[in-house]
Amino acid sequence: MLLASGPDACFAEGRQPVSPTDRMIDMVAIIRCTRDEAAHLEWQEGLFPASGRREWTWTTTRLKRFWTKGSHITLVATPDRHGLLQVRRLGYTKRLRQVADLQQKLEISHVTLLPDPAELDKIIALLAARHRTHLVEEGQQTEATGKALLAALIELQPHADHVIGRLTAASAGYAVHSKAGQALATQRDAVLGIGRMAGMSLPQLARWDPPAEELYDDRPPPAYLDLVSRAGTPSGSASPVPLQHDIAIEDHQIGRDAEVFLGWIGELTGHVAWRHFRQDDQALLIANVNRTAVERNSGADLLYYHQSRGSLILVQYKKLERVGGYYYPDSDGNLADELERMQDVDAFAASLRQADDDHRLHPDPSWIKLCPPEGLIPQADVMVPGMYFSRQHFQRLRDDSRLRDGRGGALRFGYSNVPSYLDNTMFTRLVETGMIGTAGASTELVRQQIMRSVREGRLLTAGVLTGPEQPQSARNSARRRRR
Repeated sequence: MLLASGPDACFAEGRQPVSPTDRMIDMVAIIRCTRDEAAHLEWQEGLFPASGRREWTWTTTRLKRFWTKGSHITLVATPDRHGLLQVRRLGYTKRLRQVADLQQKLEISHVTLLPDPAELDKIIALLAARHRTHLVEEGQQTEATGKALLAALIELQPHADHVIGRLTAASAGYAVHSKAGQALATQRDAVLGIGRMAGMSLPQLARWDPPAEELYDDRPPPAYLDLVSRAGTPSGSASPVPLQHDIAIEDHQIGRDAEVFLGWIGELTGHVAWRHFRQDDQALLIANVNRTAVERNSGADLLYYHQSRGSLILVQYKKLERVGGYYYPDSDGNLADELERMQDVDAFAASLRQADDDHRLHPDPSWIKLCPPEGLIPQADVMVPGMYFSRQHFQRLRDDSRLRDGRGGALRFGYSNVPSYLDNTMFTRLVETGMIGTAGASTELVRQQIMRSVREGRLLTAGVLTGPEQPQSARNSARRRRR
């Protein structure tokens, strides 16, 4: 993934440099490129301009004995016109598979151009004698030598510290220390979930820039979609186009229902973070709406509406305890009102059903996801693990004696005692194939739920899919082609 071509391209101003010795980093490695490899990197960068930060990777092979474990922040050295090796790029290298007895396949991602090159020999010359003794000309370094290499690079090129920080965050993820961070993690999970429910392949949704400033619980959390790359993609693929609720949207881009959908949210909040994706003949819009400080936030909702099916899914997020991994419904002061709301929604949706509606295994819209709090938000297309329950299933489990195994017979939900649930894959696949969710739900029902979520100060992630629907066999074929 190409992150930047200069210090101001994607790094926030005002962030204080952190010494690599003070930062948790992966192992460090050196790759010495041939001229052909250097030309290949330049070609990739021409295809994926730095301003777009589009995802791309470079694969190569090297001697296995110099790449035996771990992943590595990598100094990528390429020859200049005089043959001198210049460190012009940093990347993140991981081992793939052994391709021969002596060869190891490597994948280098997050390839990032430095503002200015640094001559590799000059970097090595700055190392102390003890580090030069252990230096490996090409391959992974010892921990101490690796840190010394990064420190020497920063001494020659101070802007490299920002790039190292970005690579560290991209590989390790963003540490969560506050409720606002948890809200950001929930938004991210809901965004990825909507992409999967729509059956779209959207790897770009997983790549994001961590907040440049500390998050505070007494302020609205940042919208996850505002942190995702705003770049376009090649024609024919699912392409994100940044939208705000006050930007005019042409009729041919988004169906009428989607325009109304945008209008409802725009009326209720001063800011909406939007992304618009196209795949085949369908369009998907995803929105993050959050205008309430986290400390006053009443919860998080996911709303997904499939326009051609008239199918609505509502998911309410609940957190398991960090210690012990249980959710105690009797201790949740908001639960009674929330269940009453879900029951009203389900009853309204039931009143809209027609005898000739498409079959559903479960035709009600309301679901609950119980998930652990995030300690780290990864840079990967990985959702938060969790347990999904329909409202009826959840309420039935509240009367299940097997769940009253807490202290003093307290009712609790956890992986160790819940007899059955849907996981991320099962739930999103059932939504995508139309096996669960309403059939023929009106846009009025969608409008009511959007209004209610925002007015009640909930963290709302909403998605709407428009366009003709293909048979499942065609969708499966398209999915295989995109792999």
